[in-house]
Amino acid sequence: MEWIWTEVLRFAPTTRAPGPAIAAGEAALVEASLRGDPDAFADLVRLHQHRVFRLAGRFFRKREDVEDAAQETFLRAWRKLSSYGGHAPFEHWLTRVCLNCCFAKLKAAPHPTEPLADHPEAGGAGSDPLVSLEVAQALGTLDPKDRFMLLLLDGEGWDMAEVAERTGWSRTNVKVRAFRARRRLRKLLERS
Repeated sequence: MEWIWTEVLRFAPTTRAPGPAIAAGEAALVEASLRGDPDAFADLVRLHQHRVFRLAGRFFRKREDVEDAAQETFLRAWRKLSSYGGHAPFEHWLTRVCLNCCFAKLKAAPHPTEPLADHPEAGGAGSDPLVSLEVAQALGTLDPKDRFMLLLLDGEGWDMAEVAERTGWSRTNVKVRAFRARRRLRKLLERS
């Protein structure tokens, strides 16, 4: 997998200054990328890599898992760029690609047994560290589908409409999933 990420980043050298395509906007970068311009796609990677890594970091504790999810996101984005219709911001489309990659990776992995305490969202300013650790441990034992939903709503701070838009699920589906995930988390917390 490392060689693929190297291949994607090969097109994004850090010494190259952003070209005029960035000033012209993302639409021009997407169009150029669709025509096969790897430098334009490298600019898109540079524009969105922080967001993709941050989002993937919400779902995985190990750096290599975050890097794998980000790598897979950009590879899928490159391969499926023609499916981007331009009806919504490119960031929303890329977010959906990232979420799908993270969700697939979560489903494929066994349930973690260690807490998510090292996650930056596990505790916050002014919060009780014991409660935060307890919630992080409970999140770590939840089914990946439930953890995924709670991280989108509570970790990312998205509302139901944003989750529906960025995942492609109906609002009703999001509401039902959120209700069930919160109920399961509450049961886990009541047991401990």
